[in-house]
Amino acid sequence: MNSDLSILITIGKRAYAEKDLRQAEKTLREAMAGGANYPDIHYTLGLIYHQWGKLEEAVREFESSISLNPEYTEALLSLSITLGEIGRYEEARVAHQKAADSMTRPGMMTPGNQPAGKIANLHAELGALYLALGKTEDAIVEYRKSLSVAPGFPDLRIRLAIALREAGRLEEGLAELEKTTADRPGLVSALAQQGVILYLLGRKEEAQGAWEKALYRDPRNKLVQLYLNALERELRSG
Repeated sequence: MNSDLSILITIGKRAYAEKDLRQAEKTLREAMAGGANYPDIHYTLGLIYHQWGKLEEAVREFESSISLNPEYTEALLSLSITLGEIGRYEEARVAHQKAADSMTRPGMMTPGNQPAGKIANLHAELGALYLALGKTEDAIVEYRKSLSVAPGFPDLRIRLAIALREAGRLEEGLAELEKTTADRPGLVSALAQQGVILYLLGRKEEAQGAWEKALYRDPRNKLVQLYLNALERELRSG
């Protein structure tokens, strides 16, 4: 890949992450016109079209992604959901089964309990997809299902807390993070998210405390440092 294409792809993905969907589509299409025919680009375009309600176009992009990488779990799950939404239920079932089968590949299983790991991972992938599509309540359901199978995975509980936060259910999200930090007091990702929710609840001094604990554990964490700097400026100006 030449440097120009790499820059276009990076800009496009950043625009998508920042929810600038029109810029993301335009830039990724430019990259594809220049020869960047990659599964993740088609997948991202599929997500964009899904959010715009262009479901047939979304299906085509997800299918293009899968044709390039038949074990692309997120694309298979996205295709399954979108096909179901347009009434193509048998095709949706087949895509969902392929997604489940893809979860058996090495590295996706929980050591010592492969069936449980497969189920937990599948629900977690669905939760991430629903969250990307803005379907927060569906994401919450899937993350809870994942946790029911693998309750000892702190990253799943953190994802659930993020989904609850995105749904505006801040107290519930905070409760999930408190469970995580009780079990893993020094887990930086949990402390960072705990600070975010505390801040949104107006409990700014507690948020500051959570972020300071996170930064103590990981002094090079730029995101936590950014949160703290912004909060300190706010507190000084107030």
